[in-house]
Amino acid sequence: MDKILVVDDESDIVNLLKLILETEGYRVLPAYDGDEALGLAQMEVPDLVLLDLMMPGKSGLEVCRTLKNQQRTRNTPVIVFTALGRDVDRKLSKEAGADAHLTKPLTHEEILAEVRRCLSEARGWKFSRQLGIDHSKLVGRKILLEFDPRTDYERIVRDFAMECAFLRENVIIVTQKGSTIQQALEGDMGIKVRDLDLMINLPAILSENPNEPVSMVFDSLTDLGLSSNPENVSYTSLYKFVQASIQALAEPRITAVFLLNPSAHDPKVVASLRGIFNSQLVYEKRGLTVARLA
Repeated sequence: MDKILVVDDESDIVNLLKLILETEGYRVLPAYDGDEALGLAQMEVPDLVLLDLMMPGKSGLEVCRTLKNQQRTRNTPVIVFTALGRDVDRKLSKEAGADAHLTKPLTHEEILAEVRRCLSEARGWKFSRQLGIDHSKLVGRKILLEFDPRTDYERIVRDFAMECAFLRENVIIVTQKGSTIQQALEGDMGIKVRDLDLMINLPAILSENPNEPVSMVFDSLTDLGLSSNPENVSYTSLYKFVQASIQALAEPRITAVFLLNPSAHDPKVVASLRGIFNSQLVYEKRGLTVARLA
């Protein structure tokens, strides 16, 4: 479900936009001034921001510039709306980084059309743009994604899944029932979920999509190791699982991302798992980075 941050100092406008958007299935985060909007944006990392320009305190232009200059929100689409419709006003909005400029009064149709357009366009590059590469550079790779569990790592997985789905790849998420990853993807169409298990039948899953591009996410190797034998985790079996999975997914049409929480393992275990992969990403509080992309 897409999260939309709606910012306006007039509560009636916020409530109206909230009603319009929630009726269409979006989750709305309301904010009534610039400081509140920036705080919510950092905490929630919305999929899109609807932002009034004329507000007391921080103006919409200031908020927009800040959002576009911060690591966590720089790729978030921002739609500004205002009673100012002059060419100079549109120019200022563009210079601040806004993705669209709407002029009041707004119709329901106009709002929803622009929201859908911006969300759709963002899905095609939101993950890969954070890495500074084209999506084609990821296709066919088997990637280890190390994450800090204190972060909103489920968001980055959703960005990857939505980007792949937008580009017409078949997306399969292998995760535990009720996981934060599954919850983050709830309501998103075109994404299949499979139960996380050491005995997962990958050839059977791939036979459902014999020729098309497939992108898979394994959430996570840490959970898989713990769930297989909570009292005495066998990392030998986990190592063998990763090796066998990469072999089963060897076709260049198949992209696979394996999540790992390195803080939950002995450094030697982490090093051995890293050694299986040629491609490695890291997601920490500062964002998503490339550790290795051979």
